[in-house]
Amino acid sequence: MSQSTPTIDVVVLTRDNNTPSEIVMASLRRQRGVHVRYHSVVGTPLNDDIHRVVTIARARNEGVARTSGDWVMFLDDDVELAPDCMARLHHGLVTRRDYAALAADYLGDRSCHGSSPHVGMGATLFRRSTLLRTPFRWEVHKCECLCCCQDIRRAGSRIEYLPDAKARHLAKPAEREPCQPVVDTAKHSDETANAKILVAFNRRDVQRFRDVFLRMLRASGNKQEVIAVGYGLYPSERRLLSSCRRVRVINRASNGQMPPVRRLTEFAAVTKTLHPKLPVAYWDASDVVIQDRLDPLWGMTQEHPNKIFAVREPMGYPGNAAIVGWTHSIEHPAMRQRAFELFSKHPFLNSGFSAGTAGAMHRYFIEAARLRNSAELRGTTDWGDQAAFNLYCHSDPQRWKEISERWNYCVHDRPVGEVQVQPDGRITCRSGTPIVAAHGNARSLTKLAIVH
Repeated sequence: MSQSTPTIDVVVLTRDNNTPSEIVMASLRRQRGVHVRYHSVVGTPLNDDIHRVVTIARARNEGVARTSGDWVMFLDDDVELAPDCMARLHHGLVTRRDYAALAADYLGDRSCHGSSPHVGMGATLFRRSTLLRTPFRWEVHKCECLCCCQDIRRAGSRIEYLPDAKARHLAKPAEREPCQPVVDTAKHSDETANAKILVAFNRRDVQRFRDVFLRMLRASGNKQEVIAVGYGLYPSERRLLSSCRRVRVINRASNGQMPPVRRLTEFAAVTKTLHPKLPVAYWDASDVVIQDRLDPLWGMTQEHPNKIFAVREPMGYPGNAAIVGWTHSIEHPAMRQRAFELFSKHPFLNSGFSAGTAGAMHRYFIEAARLRNSAELRGTTDWGDQAAFNLYCHSDPQRWKEISERWNYCVHDRPVGEVQVQPDGRITCRSGTPIVAAHGNARSLTKLAIVH
């Protein structure tokens, strides 16, 4: 073996003491230009492990402790490497001093443009010094892979997929065990199962609610009850919606007021009847597409029971003209100035979504309805609840918590080419943010020909 040939400690995680398949082992023997030192670590769960991710994080750290060289590669026991995969990863790290790790994209997760926020660990080469400084860990709602990526980047280094390094996952798509957010299911299972989704709409949006929002919500594996407040629905429309599984319809007469204003009072009445700790969320159902499970969101409400969650819009002051228009039309001079200062100096939040416990949400709906009819907002040209939402949150930072835009990804006000529609209809973005709920504010989903 040449003195210049690098030695790479390969750590393979397994569920039992069985040797990985011959395909995996043969791919290790075929590696060119590197010396492979093999380590097998069994991920044995402990009695107090609340999720398999906890077990995996501990097993990865155990694997690092068994190694002694400068390079450590984690390999899943069902991943086959191309003959030059490890050499390419090693060369990539040697020539890129700002990188702590490089990975082969064995699952096809690599972002087409720029950084991949979540790099999988199934075929990833690390500088061992990095792993000694930043051992694997986990958080509620975050797998050990995501925590590792965030820790590395927070320390000023980089971790990405290397396009030229090839690897193949041997499992069929249905058999894969993808990274899932860690949720304390024993603690939150009842709350998650009984979570409520609130929607409010006029009869013109009945079809959008049923054929887009509700259909995609269920197709994404979400079974929670939807409480739908409909304004001016015909009897046939009420029967149609009532026939949908786990949909409770509340019919109200139309009075000319827009749903984003009326829902404050209607949702306050609903949340008053729910257990204060129950998870609740609402979206603008007429132009939202749900693309993934909502379980992590329900879990977050239990971790922060006294806060409501909000997502900022893509554009704030001064780019967002609504901030000036809606605040400068407030009649009272002092209130007008206060609202403008709050909205222009803080993230401008989109009121088309919020989540929290029923108790926290009830407090918001009551106060926002009051704000809409008080001197604090009287005269505003905002036709909905956007100004009330921002005023409620920014008047007291303890009332709310900002969460990732993945939960309400506003399609409007994005650079050209930022939002993409895949051949299967899934909405993605160039930055790689995984979109759970795509919000077509300003009818932008219609412009993308996603809904009609």
